[in-house]
Amino acid sequence: MSFSAVSDSLRQVDRLLASGSPESALPILWEICDRTHLVDAEYAACLGRFADALGRTRRRRAAATVSMFLDDVRSAATLVPDVPTDLARCSQHIGDHTGAAKHFLAAGWFAHAAMALERAGDDRGARVLWERLADDPRLASDPYTAGLVRFDLGRACSRLGDRSAARRHIVSSIHLLEAAADGFEERGLRERAFDCFSVLLSIGRDGAFENLSEGYLNCIRVLKEDNLKYYVLQYYEDFQKLAVERGELHAAGTLFREAADYARRLGLAYDRHYRRRAAEVHLAAGEQTLSQGGPLELVENSYAAAIDAFNEVGLFARVREVYDRLAQLELAPVRKARYARLAKRLEGVSDESLEMPTFPEYLRVETAYPDVWYLDVVEWEQGGDPAETMAEVVFDKKWPSYTRRRALLARLAQLAGAEPAPPELLANVATRLGQVQLYVALAPLEKLYEHPSTAVRAAVLAATRTLYFKRSFGLVTRGLADPDATVRREALGAVGNMHFPHAFDPINRIYRESRDANVRRAALGSIGRISAPQAAEMLLEVLTTGDPQEQALCRELLTRSEHPDVEPLLKSAAARETGEIRELLLGVLRQRGAL
Repeated sequence: MSFSAVSDSLRQVDRLLASGSPESALPILWEICDRTHLVDAEYAACLGRFADALGRTRRRRAAATVSMFLDDVRSAATLVPDVPTDLARCSQHIGDHTGAAKHFLAAGWFAHAAMALERAGDDRGARVLWERLADDPRLASDPYTAGLVRFDLGRACSRLGDRSAARRHIVSSIHLLEAAADGFEERGLRERAFDCFSVLLSIGRDGAFENLSEGYLNCIRVLKEDNLKYYVLQYYEDFQKLAVERGELHAAGTLFREAADYARRLGLAYDRHYRRRAAEVHLAAGEQTLSQGGPLELVENSYAAAIDAFNEVGLFARVREVYDRLAQLELAPVRKARYARLAKRLEGVSDESLEMPTFPEYLRVETAYPDVWYLDVVEWEQGGDPAETMAEVVFDKKWPSYTRRRALLARLAQLAGAEPAPPELLANVATRLGQVQLYVALAPLEKLYEHPSTAVRAAVLAATRTLYFKRSFGLVTRGLADPDATVRREALGAVGNMHFPHAFDPINRIYRESRDANVRRAALGSIGRISAPQAAEMLLEVLTTGDPQEQALCRELLTRSEHPDVEPLLKSAAARETGEIRELLLGVLRQRGAL
């Protein structure tokens, strides 16, 4: 829609409003507002009229939403005097967190109210509300949310200086989150287990190193399995730093070696840096053990590990230095003499000139550590309500303008509609939730999927295609088993469309568990578009063991694949195989121009 077309439409809206026909103006306003790319002035002009038309047609919550989006909080509060959650957001908008807490409490939202009090600096009041929420009987069957609430309660107690209560609640949180993580992993929901581990490492930052280690190592494991290599290295870097700061030098040395091996395996340039750091930390660990009067055997082992790492990166002067240190230890004469000979042998040997680039700051992700202890409790308390969920986006200016506009329209689609909402309205809400393209849209979509209407469930699965998160596959899997063919067709389309890097695990599970040939082929097609080593290995496995149709598809996908691991994998497999399988593999290599 051009600028002149927008102007013409707005003039038509003005005529309709002046003539007392606000209902007739709404379709035109929806059409304009759907152009979320409009410049701010045009969009604001449309929204001002939208708020007017919504208010005149007694859609008060929708009108208040638009008014607050336009920063007209006074008008918004006047429109919703009896809706506590909306009044709370009005208070938040002007920075009145105590007022927001009062309104959230009136809505029965203890977590929202507690968080608002924390922002107001009222930790005592927040503690009372977290305690009330911790006793909620609904949490008895939800160890994950219960663990998060206990963590939030423990933090509030800690800020108040009640160390005994803080420790009690944090320990309870650890037990609950470990149980929740086990349950998630048993169900194949590694991404949800990751959230549990991220809280454990947060607990460990201010507590026991064991919790820090459990959290980080499990997070790194999940990130590796999802092929999120830069997240893996960021977590390694952060854990290494914390381990060194706490004097856990033996653990830090191991972490540097693991990071070096991981970087080398993926062909990243940081492995030499990590090996050098491993050497330095192992050397420091040996010095630490020696200064503390620890066993010489441990000192010797640390120095030996340092030598190996220095040697791998060509720092031979440092190798000689460590041998000299070994020769000065109170060891058996034979061992001291051997170390002295090795040190002398390296005299005059020059260091190799090797670049050792470090992990660059620009690859770090600011959102690598989400506050799930707040975010997921908020989600639980909102109960999958689309309008309330979208409010978190609409009124948070950290999001880009186009994202907030899409969230605004999703919220309005619900609030401006009839009550009770007919299926066609809920299907529209689902479609608009997908357009927001944020993780928070999944909870309301999961709620909408429970609707008996086929149209609503189909719209949910269509919306899922744009939500590139592992959690989305929970909906996709349910959709593939839906009794209605239309819903199954939308789910099948989602399988073929969702081939983002960390989607391999759920798509692979869909392929292996499905008996539907169309589903299996769609899953293979998506796997073929995932740039990850395990995806190439999966295609190779099916190429040699699958049915003829799947083999043909994998042959085509492997021929087109640009992943660097494909050709080495094909050549290695061809060298192992004989007969028809070998010829099949060689045929793919020839098609790729590799022979």
